[in-house]
Amino acid sequence: MGVFAELGFKLEQIDDLGYEFSYEGTNFIYMPSTDDDDFLNICVPGIYNWEEESSLTFIEIMNKINSTLKYIKAYELGKSIWLFYERELLGNEDLVKVISHMILHLEAGLMFSRKTIAEIKANAEDKNEDNDIVESDNNE
Repeated sequence: MGVFAELGFKLEQIDDLGYEFSYEGTNFIYMPSTDDDDFLNICVPGIYNWEEESSLTFIEIMNKINSTLKYIKAYELGKSIWLFYERELLGNEDLVKVISHMILHLEAGLMFSRKTIAEIKANAEDKNEDNDIVESDNNE
């Protein structure tokens, strides 16, 4: 955890989940592994929340993120999408560079995810409008 301080981050413990820190207005969580010291895991929590009426949109967003981005993966936790960057440490890495790299990739992944969310939601709204037009035409 000293590496995070070296990078200028102040870690705040969150229950048993890990340690939260902020970068450029985005909250990140460092999640140490209790059973594997060679595993490094940083995430961005709650980038999109599940809603019953748009559950297909939720799945489509996760699929698009996971099929497009390298290194960054989207998982569902507590009915929301979280972005993760997981890495195995081999023992001789420069952790300042590794952690900086992970954070920058997560930040880029978040920007891609926000753009993807907007596009998928807009497409879903367009489809709903098209369906409303077809239904009203059929009712006339």
